[in-house]
Amino acid sequence: MDMKNVHEDRAMSRSSFSLSHDWVWQPTKIEPNEKASHAPFRLPMEEVGLQAIGAIGCIGSVQLGRLFAWKRPHIRRMLAENKLVQHQFQKNRTTIPVYTLGTRAIQLLQPYQTVNSWCNWDVSDVLSKLVFFQFACALHEKQKGFQIQASASPFAGKIQMGEHTRYVLILRGQDTNNIERELRRSQFPVIVIAENLKEIEPLNHVLTHAHALIDQDLRKEYTFYRQNDGIWQRKLNKAE
Repeated sequence: MDMKNVHEDRAMSRSSFSLSHDWVWQPTKIEPNEKASHAPFRLPMEEVGLQAIGAIGCIGSVQLGRLFAWKRPHIRRMLAENKLVQHQFQKNRTTIPVYTLGTRAIQLLQPYQTVNSWCNWDVSDVLSKLVFFQFACALHEKQKGFQIQASASPFAGKIQMGEHTRYVLILRGQDTNNIERELRRSQFPVIVIAENLKEIEPLNHVLTHAHALIDQDLRKEYTFYRQNDGIWQRKLNKAE
């Protein structure tokens, strides 16, 4: 057996958002005396994008381009206008820029948000938010008409598509017992996303009507899993 190929296959199959990578979250702390700018929203998609980021918490640099078509000059201007704050998320010594709302965007859109709340996040928190936006990017490539909205724990957020709402649960190292308790109280339609199906199995009994995806699905045209006699299987068609 060629062990080199085995290790390469394992590396390729491991999600880019896996907790097994060496992650370091390095949030930027805003000083208490930093004042918000007075810059207005300049484009309709600017306000839409900032609302989505505020609802979920943070977004990756590549995701900004895929979902909102923001270019680097636009992002730099939004940083200068205190609409965005850039943070560093290190993955195996590679730095990934991550963005949250800045003081101006908080002032306009999230006046009750605590500045520097991101300093209390751990790696699992950040990964869950990034996986949510990775799903939103994949969904955007399938259908354009949806809204990103905030949701209470354990959900990372929710997606509004016309009259239909789907709550998005990202499994990323959380205590499944706590999640189970919350799911038992909830009657919301759920989309659950995990690195692999084995991570979902402990919650199968409370996700019998859920749709499921694994991280690898978010790289391509995806088809949901549904449970059939306790086994996750792909749906026969790609209808939502």
